[in-house]
Amino acid sequence: MKASEFPMLPESELLIWCARMVVTEELAADIRQRVQGPLDWDGLIDLACYHGVVPLLHRNLSTLCADLVPVESLTLLCRRTHAGTLLNQLLAHELTVLCEAFEAHRIPVIPIKGASLAASVYGDLTLRSFSDIDLIVPEGSITEAQAVLMDLGYESEIPSLDRSQKDHKKDPHHVFLKKQTLFRVDLQYMMARQQFAFGLDRPEFWLNRRPVMVANKTVQVLAPEDLLVILCVHGSKHVWEQLKWVCDVAELLRVHQHLDWERIFKNTSTWHCQRLVYMGLSLAHLLLDAPVPERVLARFSTDSDVQMLSRRIPFTLLADHQAGVKENQAVALYFSLKDSWLERWKFGLMLCRDKDPLVTTPPAWFRWRTSLSCLARFVFLFHRTMKRLLPSRIQRAINRFVEQSG
Repeated sequence: MKASEFPMLPESELLIWCARMVVTEELAADIRQRVQGPLDWDGLIDLACYHGVVPLLHRNLSTLCADLVPVESLTLLCRRTHAGTLLNQLLAHELTVLCEAFEAHRIPVIPIKGASLAASVYGDLTLRSFSDIDLIVPEGSITEAQAVLMDLGYESEIPSLDRSQKDHKKDPHHVFLKKQTLFRVDLQYMMARQQFAFGLDRPEFWLNRRPVMVANKTVQVLAPEDLLVILCVHGSKHVWEQLKWVCDVAELLRVHQHLDWERIFKNTSTWHCQRLVYMGLSLAHLLLDAPVPERVLARFSTDSDVQMLSRRIPFTLLADHQAGVKENQAVALYFSLKDSWLERWKFGLMLCRDKDPLVTTPPAWFRWRTSLSCLARFVFLFHRTMKRLLPSRIQRAINRFVEQSG
């Protein structure tokens, strides 16, 4: 882990050192030295649970320094890891059942994260915590996919809502729960959140699928180049709140050290998510020493916004939480990481029109506070003038342009 301008607690540093598959001899020595000092072991385990890295913490502590860890703490880690393993195995088996059912109905699906990620990147279902099943489906197959799930005993997370009658274009979230089980399935054609959207139903994803073994069955998953993009976009969507999302990127880079970077950057430029990917690469390199090729490192090492934000995330690992970027500040992160000046200020126009809290109460680290406030005043005056002078149809056309631009 590289030096940071924002100090971390000893428990946070230890967690970061252990949140990886490969530990160097030098880092192993640091871990052994740290566990012999004063530590809040309950706090460390709680932190590991929050960040979804209990299996990695348990694996490395039990391998490198079991003799130095308090017995009760190592026992608790073992129990939680075992419980997670049982859930992972159940979810992995259910994933294969679902994939076979969708294939039988000729509905293409791509599992992302969860069991398929554990198998393809970690090489071990037990080492990556997950609690649900995320499936990419074609937007045009949502209704058919829902019917398959219902035939298998699933029901909508919102039972009172008749999803078959709802316009799914207005709501990309399609979550289903299986009765009397812990199984939760999220059908996705778009990754969406407040002021954030990224399409998942892309021809490139379907064309470049690769087979991977999950629970002794073959499932089709994203090519590593496409998976890297998805992991970085997803982590940025949630402001990298959990360390496990950084681990996913780091371990993918360790396993696949000959990625087609030209294809990655061509696609991210087309999909307007290049700096979101820079953010994931920067965090994986900064926190977890992920191997990033020099030519790739050069692309984001001079990006002042990416570098500044990388040292403030995840905020729960910082000694001073107030210095970090919190999940409720996600819109400020999206604004900061737009790929171009034009995209950023089109997004800013939308935020001003919608009176987003970022306009009036931006976080202290947000460097566009003054300029966004000035834009908001201009938009307010423009709207007031427009209402007086322009016909309503022209006003609607302007609003549609702002929405599409955002």
